[in-house]
Amino acid sequence: MVVLRRRLSVLVAMVVLTLMLVATRDVSAEPPQPVDVTATLPGCDFPVLAEVSGKSKVQELPGGRTLSTSPGLRITLTNQEDTSNQVTYVITGSFLIRELEDGTEFVVARGRNLIFGPDVGMFLTIGRFTLIGQTIQAGPTVALTRPTGQGRLVDVCATLA
Repeated sequence: MVVLRRRLSVLVAMVVLTLMLVATRDVSAEPPQPVDVTATLPGCDFPVLAEVSGKSKVQELPGGRTLSTSPGLRITLTNQEDTSNQVTYVITGSFLIRELEDGTEFVVARGRNLIFGPDVGMFLTIGRFTLIGQTIQAGPTVALTRPTGQGRLVDVCATLA
């Protein structure tokens, strides 16, 4: 009788584990979704028009973390005060985001990303950078601190000036 209970317990545990793996695989197997967005971004002393196209995917992870990836994403940034000043970047990096107790977010940016914020500036990051940010009205995460890390940091405002 004890052996039968152990075997039944092991079988139930295996079924639960299998269902958890299948459920997780189904969520993570969803393909990136198309993105086609135009918005004005904060960060420079002049308004910057951003035209974003490509694909993006947001995935909820264990531990209250969120992973945002952007394969094939391109962004064209235009100085709206001098529209001849324009630049296009491929921003195919990722953001790993963890909400902090005070409602802000700890962000790890890997690869090529655009980071911006009204008190921080606007930067193309290439490498691994961290920052504190905050999601504004279910939109993008806006930087509250300047990104720090390893790699290349391009001042987009200076490029567009």
